[in-house]
Amino acid sequence: MLKPLPVIQARDFDDVSDEFDFVYSHYFKTRRWSLLPSDRTWRPATDLYESESEFVIIMDIAGITAADVSLKMQDKILTIRGIRREKTGETKRHFHKMEIDHGLFERRIEIPKPVDPEKTRARYSQGFLEIHLPKIDTMFSGKVMIEIS
Repeated sequence: MLKPLPVIQARDFDDVSDEFDFVYSHYFKTRRWSLLPSDRTWRPATDLYESESEFVIIMDIAGITAADVSLKMQDKILTIRGIRREKTGETKRHFHKMEIDHGLFERRIEIPKPVDPEKTRARYSQGFLEIHLPKIDTMFSGKVMIEIS
């Protein structure tokens, strides 16, 4: 007679997933690998969506001042560059977990349709950079620096 198979609950998959995440992050995704230069770039989480009249880019760059970010539109490529500086303190730190990236970052985003960089608005608030790129009929060519408010 065959024995019935054990019932597998959804929480069992959650446990396996948590264990896999732990092992992967602990052994394979170390924050600072000794062979990488300390000024390596990182990639902030970024969303790009489209409405009828514009494209909107939202970037998660908490802990950065607007002065440490630059925006450049050249043809249909928007380049966002900046730096997140590490907080320095008087006491020596012994990290048990270190996931927040510091240093230089750069994202180059190709905008799928023509936009007007002259009318582009950028705002940095509560850790998010929000860029509004109004659509136009003809492709812009040239280079424009965009101010952040």
